[in-house]
Amino acid sequence: MKGKIFMDFTKHLSFLKLQEPELRLLIDLIEEFIVVKDSVGKWVLANKKVIDSYHLASVAYLGKTDLEIVNLIPNMEDSFILNFKTDELAWKNGTTLKMEKSLIDQDGLENTWEVLKTPVFNGDGSRSHLIIVSRNITDRKKSEKLLKASEQKLGVITENMKDIIVLVDTIGNIKYVSPSIEKVLGIETCLLNHKSLFTIMHKQDKQDMQDMLVTVVESNPLDYRIEFRLVDAKNQYRWFEAIVSCVRGQNGEIDIILASREISDRKNYEHMLEKMAYQDYLTKIPNRRSLMKKLPNVIKDTEQNKKKFALVFLDLDYFKQINDKYGHEIGDRLLELYVGRMEQNLRRTDSIARVGGDEFVITIEGLNNKEEAENIISKLCDSLKEPWMIDDEHLETSCSIGVALYPNDASNIKTLLNKADNALYSAKENGRGQYQFYS
Repeated sequence: MKGKIFMDFTKHLSFLKLQEPELRLLIDLIEEFIVVKDSVGKWVLANKKVIDSYHLASVAYLGKTDLEIVNLIPNMEDSFILNFKTDELAWKNGTTLKMEKSLIDQDGLENTWEVLKTPVFNGDGSRSHLIIVSRNITDRKKSEKLLKASEQKLGVITENMKDIIVLVDTIGNIKYVSPSIEKVLGIETCLLNHKSLFTIMHKQDKQDMQDMLVTVVESNPLDYRIEFRLVDAKNQYRWFEAIVSCVRGQNGEIDIILASREISDRKNYEHMLEKMAYQDYLTKIPNRRSLMKKLPNVIKDTEQNKKKFALVFLDLDYFKQINDKYGHEIGDRLLELYVGRMEQNLRRTDSIARVGGDEFVITIEGLNNKEEAENIISKLCDSLKEPWMIDDEHLETSCSIGVALYPNDASNIKTLLNKADNALYSAKENGRGQYQFYS
């Protein structure tokens, strides 16, 4: 008969029984459904995936037909009756029957399976066995459904969403963008269709996006996420996080879907936390951690420019006595005013960091010689001797300053810090209210 498959299947089954442990291990590791039925539809073999999905573990299904198994598992009646009907259709056609069916898995989720039912006939044309192989195509069906959906239907779904759905090709050209982009960014969708996504993206994020497109097309990861900035109608950049997936069409075309949600608030919060980690909570200037992160770059720039820089340690004289006499609130306000006065007497390129209670470090960059540093520090030291008025309280204090020069006094950060600290100690020992270069 044309189209029928002839095979001495009984001999093959006898051979397989000799290899039963190895065969069982092999077929149980396969994620597809594998079922073998005899000429009258009785179950001969099924792998673990089938047993779990059809809840057959506690059922004596072997040697029974689908209609007989229905009596044992009545809640799956529809599935077994469909099995029976399509089995008969495969026998009638005499060739492989391809079909799709839905099945609820163990987690209660509906899955779509592509089923191939292949009838095997004996040499005399009589029925031998039916071989059934099924594979889960749920993800593929979802992708196909998404591709087939028209922009109009997709617009109905997404026009009230805050998320932005973008469909691009492999080089980032926009093929579809959800109407929600008009509400989020204030940009009309018609202005973006067939344009490159990169035209509205921050230039610093373009390389990451290009790398993403290559990665997703080549390896199709299950859960690829990317963060990037898009410009809105007011020319302001907004942060988004996108879950990215790759869709391959039946004709070989490849599209990338970006399901994007705005995360500007989260990024601002992260920036605030990062700022807090590197900023002094009281004076709002950099802290010790920020200073130590910055110093290697200061040294690098100094070497490239063939200049010098001064590392300046400052300590507010008699700060403990002021705190004890007037209270910590007055002490805190004094520190804030102290920083303000330092900033007024330094150059814009100089920076201040608070490294302790009343201890500060200044970096003075771009110096040609020691005299330039001394002119700046001398002026600063004199300004910090002027009195302070806080809540009608007249306060008088000064500061002690220690200075080390790079590369004159040291060639590395640790030594430079130690020498500036030693110079500060000398200034205190010599009567305070003065500056001392390391010697």
